[in-house]
Amino acid sequence: MATLSTTEILSDVLDAFKIRFPMLNSIGTDFSSETAVLNQQMIARIPSLPTVRDYDGTSGYEANAANANDLLVDVPVILNRHKHVPVKIDYIEQLSTRRDLYKEATGNLAYTLGKEAFDHAMSLVLAANFSESSIFANVDADKDMLSSVNKKMNQRGAAPVGRFGIVNSDVFEVLENDSRISSGDYHDQRKKGNAYGHLSNVAGFSNIYEYPDLPANAQNLSAFFSDRTGIVMASRLPNDPEAMANRLGIPPICGAEIVTDGETGLSLMGLTWQKSGTFDLYATIIWVYGISAGSQGGSAGDLTDFGGHRVVTA
Repeated sequence: MATLSTTEILSDVLDAFKIRFPMLNSIGTDFSSETAVLNQQMIARIPSLPTVRDYDGTSGYEANAANANDLLVDVPVILNRHKHVPVKIDYIEQLSTRRDLYKEATGNLAYTLGKEAFDHAMSLVLAANFSESSIFANVDADKDMLSSVNKKMNQRGAAPVGRFGIVNSDVFEVLENDSRISSGDYHDQRKKGNAYGHLSNVAGFSNIYEYPDLPANAQNLSAFFSDRTGIVMASRLPNDPEAMANRLGIPPICGAEIVTDGETGLSLMGLTWQKSGTFDLYATIIWVYGISAGSQGGSAGDLTDFGGHRVVTA
């Protein structure tokens, strides 16, 4: 039977994580392999766009130069979620079958980690955090709705690049049936191999994702549109228990590995240990994260409030 290292498992979970939840790549992120403690506040720095200027005959290229620090939006994020997914090692080492149980297992680990984080992010899409909203019945959630929301975001100064949308299945069905989106003469975007719909480069939005589990949040929420600042996620790693034991001269009871994704900076920690008595082998994948949404309960326009726009049915 093949033997898998914790590093291999972590690397494959990271790869699957990006595939199963691509919408997490649309929000603002501050991922790092640094350690932090639960409930620690971080300042996530999200880049904004500079302004194009005319050449100045007197000052040359220096005129109206943007300060580099002003091109970064500081967003406070509290790392208040310490989550992990524990499994038995033999569960992901059953490779003696025609089914690729290892790929299925790592995909499921990535899915549960990503879904927990994304569901939490969407639970924060509330009127208390995002003051901007539009009312559209599901049957009216077509391209005209997208254009209307995009216009309102323009008027509120949302970043023009990298906007995205998360919509429930009822809204996506209407969007997909709009001939201005699905027709081959226009955008020609329809569901294909993936059961969850995805539109790209439509009506000012780089990506629009169907998410059947989008919560109504007791506010009739049916869709959420945002630039990268509307929702900001920061993640860090907990302290390495193996390293802590070594520093104190105590024999460690677990092994620890850390893997970082070179593209996103997302880092996960893997712990492995053997249960005394039964000799069962266990592994768990860990991260600590927090999410900031809009004004964080403040007044209209505070923090990144105008980066997001809610669509409700009533």
